[in-house]
Amino acid sequence: MRKAIILVSVLAGIIPLHAQLVVDTNYSPQYLVHNVLLSNNIIAYNIKYTGASHAMGYFDGTKSNIGINNGILMTTGSVEVAAGPYISSSIGVNNHLPGDSALSVLCNDSTFDACILEFDFIPYADTVSFDFAFGSQEYPTFTCCPENDVFAFFISGPGIAGAKNMAVVPGTTTLISISSINGNWTCATSGRCVGTCCSSNGQYYIDNGTGTTVGYGGFTKIMKALGQVQCGQVYHIRIAIADGNDHLFDSGVFLSGHSFRGGTIPRNIVAVPLDSVCPNDKVTVYFPDTNVHDTLNWSFSGANIESGSGNGPYVIDWGTSGPKMVGVVVKGPCMYDRDSVVINVGACDVQVPNIFTPGTNDLNSTFFIYNLDKYPNANLQIFNRWGSTIYYSTNYQNNWTGDKESDGTYYYILTLENGVIKKGFVTIVRK
Repeated sequence: MRKAIILVSVLAGIIPLHAQLVVDTNYSPQYLVHNVLLSNNIIAYNIKYTGASHAMGYFDGTKSNIGINNGILMTTGSVEVAAGPYISSSIGVNNHLPGDSALSVLCNDSTFDACILEFDFIPYADTVSFDFAFGSQEYPTFTCCPENDVFAFFISGPGIAGAKNMAVVPGTTTLISISSINGNWTCATSGRCVGTCCSSNGQYYIDNGTGTTVGYGGFTKIMKALGQVQCGQVYHIRIAIADGNDHLFDSGVFLSGHSFRGGTIPRNIVAVPLDSVCPNDKVTVYFPDTNVHDTLNWSFSGANIESGSGNGPYVIDWGTSGPKMVGVVVKGPCMYDRDSVVINVGACDVQVPNIFTPGTNDLNSTFFIYNLDKYPNANLQIFNRWGSTIYYSTNYQNNWTGDKESDGTYYYILTLENGVIKKGFVTIVRK
């Protein structure tokens, strides 16, 4: 009982009483980039982090209203502040750290408590993208004020002049900030500062003034950062966020897990069906590729290929059970895609009845063996009580009606194509 009480006490200390954002700072920057952020067609290396240890971490947003399942959270204070609920009187965490000169130029103001994640990467596509959301304690009270926290995704490399900010309001070159996206209909009356920025790009803003799951007064909808690159070349990205004008009030940028990829959308093998697959079941697979100049190299884990070419669809099947991996590597002007999927082929054993009733005009009117269609060319022999063969088929089709045999019990031997042999008795009962 004492152990149970201790366990309950420990669990009560680590499990939130209310659904909310969950944060964790116990991961290295290298782990977060490689195992949380990256997706298809990107190789990352030379990973470097600058900032307070509690300013960046992993987040799980499945029980919050941030709209992102998980990813990396970078803040100007502490990830714990972002965990919610929103407390209007909170001024955040002051890390007493310097800002970032590039961010200061971007917002034309002094910056503080910079949190910076940067690395080199090689894209295998002509674009790179990732999804994110930006939130802040400065919403809504400090909308249009000088205290305008700033963040940017600076990308540099071949074909890019200097360092280009990928975090902009859609369709513009305007950086995303408290002043550029707020949609806060109360800022002109209840905010400390009054300005023309009120309700700017409100279609991208979510008010969180009464929020219990995220500790920011507002945040943006999920947005996409997009950059043009040259396939196979080396680029550098610098993801940075900092307090603007003073150290007070936290802001954070949520980088969506497994969204940093070459290209704008994930491309994955489509396989139908994935579940309830039996030996010799037909499975259709294809890869959503439309570039006629691409070459696709498939691997089918020993499948029998019935038909298909190029990106598919292929119709395949396996004669044996077990996990089967189907993979593809795409080569074009640049090798830019690869994917794999595991199809679990079940044993799907045949089920032989011990009785059937000819003349009933249903499945029970023939010697119907369930799942026999998964094993073509099955050999069936039926013997009477004296051991004489009364029925024989080398490709049984579930169609033996008992012929003119009298009611009674008979012996069968069923030999499947995979070598499995089933033996037993079946009774004919006519009604």
